[in-house]
Amino acid sequence: MRSYTDKFIMTPGPTEIPHRIRSALIRETTNPDLDPQFLELYNSVRAKLKRLVGAEKADLYVWVGEAMLGLDAAVANTVKEGTRALVVDNGVYGEGFADLVKLYGGRPITLGLDWRRSADLHALERALEVHKDVEVVTLVHCDTPSAIFNDLREVGKIVRSFGPLLVVDAVSSIGAAEIKFDDWGVDVLIGGSQKALNAPAGLTILAISERAWDRFKAVSRSSFYENPLLWKEMLDERGVFPYTFSDVLLYALDESLRAIFEEGLDSVFGRHEAARRASRAALEAMGLEPYPADVSCTCPSVSAFLAPRGISPSEVRRVAWERYGVMIGGSWGKLEGSVLRIGHMGVQASYAHLAVAFTALAKALADLGHKVDLGAALEALASRF
Repeated sequence: MRSYTDKFIMTPGPTEIPHRIRSALIRETTNPDLDPQFLELYNSVRAKLKRLVGAEKADLYVWVGEAMLGLDAAVANTVKEGTRALVVDNGVYGEGFADLVKLYGGRPITLGLDWRRSADLHALERALEVHKDVEVVTLVHCDTPSAIFNDLREVGKIVRSFGPLLVVDAVSSIGAAEIKFDDWGVDVLIGGSQKALNAPAGLTILAISERAWDRFKAVSRSSFYENPLLWKEMLDERGVFPYTFSDVLLYALDESLRAIFEEGLDSVFGRHEAARRASRAALEAMGLEPYPADVSCTCPSVSAFLAPRGISPSEVRRVAWERYGVMIGGSWGKLEGSVLRIGHMGVQASYAHLAVAFTALAKALADLGHKVDLGAALEALASRF
C-alpha cells in the first residue's frame, strides 16, 4: 500500500515546478520569430538575469537547449588546439570539464583536489604560479553530485590576478546563492532553467565578459548552434533570433524570475542558507554522514550524504518514491552506489518541503531495516528555519 496522494520531487534538478510557473507554460503562444512583443519579453528576461547574477556590464543570452549546451559552448569557444586549461576538479562535474577541454584539443591540468572540501585556494594559486601558460580556468560553483560548494569570489580574485579567463558552471547556484559576475572576475557563466529557477529543463543561460568576447574571436570556432558571436550579430544588432525560440519555456523562466524578485534576493538567498544548515543538522540528528566535510563546504541548494552501511542507495530511492511519493537523488561517477542527495532548490528550500523529504527518507530507511530518529531530525530542521 502506498501512503501518499501528491508526489514531491526533492531531487537536485530537475526540480519541482510550482503552480504559477506551470501556469505560465499554458499561456497563449506566439511566433517568436515575428512577434515584437516576444523580443521585448526576451530582453526583459535578460535584464532580470543580469540583475540576478550581477552581470550589468556583461552580455547575457538565453539559449534553447539544456544547460549542457552552455557548458559545451563555453569550452568550445575558449579552448583550441594546445590550449592549457586549469581544471578545478573537486567533484564529478568539476573533473568533467577536463573531458570537454580534451574534446576541443586543449591540454587540461587537474589539481587532484579533495572531493569532500571546497577548492583549496592555495593549491589553485600555486598551480597558476607554476603553469604560467594557462589561458583558461574552469570551476563548478556548486558540484551537485557531491554537494560541494566553491568560493567563487575568492577563486575569481586569484584567477584574475594571474590573467586567465574564468569559466564557471553556475547551473545549480543561480537563484540559490549570491553571484556577482562583474565584481568577482568571471568571464563566462553558465546557468540552466531546471535547478533553483524551478522551470522545465531546456534553457541555457550564458553571461559573457568583454575579455571573453576577445577570446571567442581569437578561437574562431566553426559552429552555428554554439556560436555566441552569431547571437551578438543577429540578436543585439538586428533584433533577430538565430533560430526559432521556445516561447513557452521563456514564459516559465520569466515567471520564475518574477517570483524571485517579488520575494527579494536577500530572502531567497537566506532561505537557501537556512535549508543548507537545517538539512545538515537533520542528517546528523538521524546519524547519517554528510558527504561534504563541513557545512561551509556544502551547496545551499543540495545536501549529499553517505548511505548507511549495507543499504543500497537505489533501494532507498525506490522505496521513498514508490511507497511515500518522494523522489530523492542518487549520485554519479565514483559516488554512484554510495551517496544519496536531497535537493533544496528554489521552492524546495523550505521547511515544509524538507520535512516531507526527511520523513520519507526516514521511513524508507526503516523499511529497509535501518531505523533513525525522525523526531530529532524534524526538530533540527525546525530550529534552523
